[in-house]
Amino acid sequence: MSSRHQLAAFALVATGTLLLSACDGGRTTPGTPTPGTPAASSSAAGVPNSGAPAVQNPLPAKVLDGSPCDSALTAQQLETFLGEPSPGNPKTDALGTACNWHAASGSGAGFSVSYQTKSDQGISLPYQSVKPKTARWLELDPIDGYPAIGYANNVGVAKDDKKFCVVVVGVSDQLAYSVSLGLGDNAYREGKDSCIAGRSVAAEVLKNLKGRA
Repeated sequence: MSSRHQLAAFALVATGTLLLSACDGGRTTPGTPTPGTPAASSSAAGVPNSGAPAVQNPLPAKVLDGSPCDSALTAQQLETFLGEPSPGNPKTDALGTACNWHAASGSGAGFSVSYQTKSDQGISLPYQSVKPKTARWLELDPIDGYPAIGYANNVGVAKDDKKFCVVVVGVSDQLAYSVSLGLGDNAYREGKDSCIAGRSVAAEVLKNLKGRA
């Protein structure tokens, strides 16, 4: 693996550590089951690989332009998950741009959305770099036909510990976005699943990304 991809893989694992608590049970909807430059061809990038599924209806690269603070979620969607949300806190890392939100009430609810545009590996990247190492790996139901996975990134987590999850959704073979979420104490005690909560947030993000296509 190139140094660029090694750095990207590290950032993918680290993304979920940005949030220590998020989405208490009362705020999170249970999961049910985006002119830009198109992504490079799969053959050129060597994707999908490592057992990752192909994206059958890829979205153009322009859907992940800019900051998630501006396009990932509407004010109404943020209120649905967080009540009164804090202003989005923009970040940039080795994988691309990201944005963190938390509940202004201080309830501990919050999550991060990341546009993973720099690895050229899309959802194949966690299959390569995370699946062999993580204690918990879930191949989630596709979101409107787009492949999704969830994993627990924190070291030493038990396989059945559902407090922390990173959900990654492939929008083309080369591009993906993620939602990093950790349950608040109340939701954790109630047995909520952070991967299901993260998938719910990711589904709302996808609606907005498709609107940018």
